[in-house]
Amino acid sequence: MSSTASPSKVAYSMTLPNELWLSIFEYLSPHSLRNLVLTSKNFHAVAIRLLYKHLILTSPTSFVTAYSALSSIQPSPYSLLLGISPLVERPMEQLKEAVAVVSFAEADDWTPIPVNRQSTRFRFFQIKDAYQPRFLADATVYDKLITQVTSQAFTSLRQVVFRGMLLPRDFHSILRDLPHLRDLAVVHCTVHFAGVYIDIKHTSLKIESLTLIDIRSTFPSNDDDINPRNPRTRLRMLAKVPTLRTLTYDHTVWLHHVFTPSSPPPPLIALDVKFPIQKDRPRVPQGFISFLETLPSLRTLILRNHVPALPLSPNSLPALCAVSAPLSAISSICSGPRIIKLDIRDEATLTPLYKSFAEVHSHLSRVQELSLFVGDWDDEVMLAIVARFPMLTKLQVRYARGGPSEDTILGMGSRTLYALPHLVSARIFCIPLLPPPQNVLELRKRDDDTAYGAPGIDNTYLQSMHDIDSITDTLMEGVLSLQQLPFPQDVDVDFVDEQAPQSSEPFDDYTRELVIAWNRTCPGLRTVQLHPGWVWRRADSTDYWVARPCESGIWGDVFG
Repeated sequence: MSSTASPSKVAYSMTLPNELWLSIFEYLSPHSLRNLVLTSKNFHAVAIRLLYKHLILTSPTSFVTAYSALSSIQPSPYSLLLGISPLVERPMEQLKEAVAVVSFAEADDWTPIPVNRQSTRFRFFQIKDAYQPRFLADATVYDKLITQVTSQAFTSLRQVVFRGMLLPRDFHSILRDLPHLRDLAVVHCTVHFAGVYIDIKHTSLKIESLTLIDIRSTFPSNDDDINPRNPRTRLRMLAKVPTLRTLTYDHTVWLHHVFTPSSPPPPLIALDVKFPIQKDRPRVPQGFISFLETLPSLRTLILRNHVPALPLSPNSLPALCAVSAPLSAISSICSGPRIIKLDIRDEATLTPLYKSFAEVHSHLSRVQELSLFVGDWDDEVMLAIVARFPMLTKLQVRYARGGPSEDTILGMGSRTLYALPHLVSARIFCIPLLPPPQNVLELRKRDDDTAYGAPGIDNTYLQSMHDIDSITDTLMEGVLSLQQLPFPQDVDVDFVDEQAPQSSEPFDDYTRELVIAWNRTCPGLRTVQLHPGWVWRRADSTDYWVARPCESGIWGDVFG
């Protein structure tokens, strides 16, 4: 039989509804989409919606190169990642590493202009920062960028991320010019001078998700300062948008300070707070407890890094059902019977872990998804989990040292996991610990979370919620390829290759037998992970176990 598809089958496949093709194409990488739109007119009409869906502008060189194509993008982009800063006279720490200013020399060309940085060279500590731009935009380029973002072609934007840049002076006006904006993130950005923002009430905005992380200021200020003239305070006012439902912030802005008894927060359903890394801060931030106690609709609570015990009242957070926090805070949060998702983010030594399980056992009997990290493996941890969490559907145990023996893995199904009749996913694997930080910068950039294999802010928000593809300092490659834009000889455009597994498949028929040994006692299992980056999957109890790369890396999908 010939392996070549017949013309009739090809014609039949092309008659599938566009919405089905669109669902299929959503799984393709940007590189594959770029090739797909060039294959036929039919596929071009469908796939072009996804190719232009997420735009990335993090360098003025990419903006200048593709400027002529931006106004003709159809359909309008859905999300935008923006990271371009202008040249300013006042010295600023985030801009101290800039080496050139990009300008329009001719219609489709640009010329770098050296920046005189003598005035800023000794003003700041010489610490490299991953979010310090190397290229800045001159006044003309920057004005055209802001005009483009607020133009009719971009009015359909629903998700916008400002990352690693000096925020525009008219930042709040830009937000008002995006009527469909629902998800807003400002991360690793510097706010401008005091007294330049207007309309801080934001009554016209319809934002549903807000993220403010690593907000820097052009002048020193107290993180707790809520002076109305403080630029950070004016940025904090975004949290008072009445339509807000998901809020993410860190200790550089402490958004809960803007709420008072006379001005309570909106009805949040998800809260993600990143505390300082230092463990020598035993106190809870002022006003944080009272803030939590005014959130009766909150369903998901994520507390990152070092968090002390929270003395919440027994009736607090009545709707809470998903908790992700360090072990030190778990007992004080999980006081209600509604918790169904539990993630212990930091390294849990076994004795305190078992004690905490015993303390909150009566409240956690309904937990369906459990994730934790234990530094040293102990077979007893599985017995403790099975005894305390009988309703589990998803289980993830990460460890750093030691590990279950071959005999333990073979017998895990018949000795422990059989007692979890609803279990569909079991992820038990070793993760490599990061080496100790070597300097101040590494200490500032590293979270306690990432040291234990837990997802950081960038992983959970920028990739999961926004699904923005990481393309190095270039516009989404489809804009460049389809418009056939001319490139100067010194412009470096990096295209993304097909996504490939991070490592070769570490499995063979023998290791498959380890998973097959669980079939009889755990017929409901559909996903098993025993190595970071790879999982075993099967469709049903009669299907064959197949190894697949783990799309979410070492974290998996527990509490994802």
